[in-house]
Amino acid sequence: MDYRCPLCRNIIVRRRLSQTVLLGLEIECPHCKRLVRHNVHRAETFIIMLNFAAILVLAVFAYRLHSQGLLIATLGVAMAGAAALPLIEHTYLRNWPRYAAMDHAPPSQ
Repeated sequence: MDYRCPLCRNIIVRRRLSQTVLLGLEIECPHCKRLVRHNVHRAETFIIMLNFAAILVLAVFAYRLHSQGLLIATLGVAMAGAAALPLIEHTYLRNWPRYAAMDHAPPSQ
């Protein structure tokens, strides 16, 4: 992934996707002090949603059937989903820009 600021082209310190989502999809570039947004690829969204759905379905079946095997499969799917994001980041999304310029500035308070 390309972690450079789209405005000043300096590398922005890498943040975890969960931190960025919790803190908001807009961050301030530490170099140029302008707002940039987190540029999430459709493949990332698809993997996260598919992984969440698989975990949910397996967890429900594991609970209903009282199956330890399904519980272990649920944990395996969770670990596979956690490993899938860095894997596609280093292969498929190698040149994808992580940050995009904001189209408009937020209103000042």
